[in-house]
Amino acid sequence: MKGRASGYGWTILVRIAAFLVFAFLLLPLLVLIPVSLTSGTMLVLPTPGYSMRWYEDVFYNPIWLNALRNSLIIAAVTMSVSLVLGTMAAIGIWRLAPRMRGVALALISVPIVTPAVIAAVAMFIFHAGIGIGGTMTSIVLGHIAISAPFVVITVLSSLDVFDNRLMMAAASLGAPPGKAFWNVMLPIITPGIVSGAIFAFLTSFDEIVLVLFLGSPGMRTLPQELFSGIREQMTPSIAVIANMLIVVATAAIIAVEMLRRRIVSVVDRK
Repeated sequence: MKGRASGYGWTILVRIAAFLVFAFLLLPLLVLIPVSLTSGTMLVLPTPGYSMRWYEDVFYNPIWLNALRNSLIIAAVTMSVSLVLGTMAAIGIWRLAPRMRGVALALISVPIVTPAVIAAVAMFIFHAGIGIGGTMTSIVLGHIAISAPFVVITVLSSLDVFDNRLMMAAASLGAPPGKAFWNVMLPIITPGIVSGAIFAFLTSFDEIVLVLFLGSPGMRTLPQELFSGIREQMTPSIAVIANMLIVVATAAIIAVEMLRRRIVSVVDRK
């Protein structure tokens, strides 16, 4: 009885500590909401009044809209290509021997652990050498290099709960490899694929270091405009964009958590 009470007390303390950590991390973000609704021209609290003028400035400003369009195009292309390449690479790594699987996964993870500035400089030199520097193609290729490993990792997590005997059973029934993959493996690993797609999209959409090196004055993305706005003019439009990015990130986190729970339920049933 005493041990149970002690365990319950530790649980309460851990929950309180977790709540304080989340409050420390998230409460500063809530400041952006009233700041984005200010009627003034400065990022200050308390605000002189409330207005939607800065939301109108963002949604009707061609500079912000062009940057948003570029970011969405680059992120969508990056996600699509990373999804295909990452899924294929994950399946290939999954079929390797355990020792070789670790080596392959380590090599795939190099773009994730490499400092962004070093990767950006290397890509800038390489892309300039082949004549694609300063173009959207250069940015997309750079984003694919850092986004595809996330797809590999998430798909591998789904493959860990996949029973390869299902593929053998499909083959024994006469299903060709492509049809067996489409009808047997793909539905089971879909949560991992979707999670990888979300990570790839967000990685590309929020990336700025590669864009600064690989982009050009005529090819600006939303994070780049946000960074320029912080350096040059601190208007409440910055808070509006920041709120939009927070909403997108929150939606992605919720989606990934729902997919994680689905994977866990599959493991429990197994």
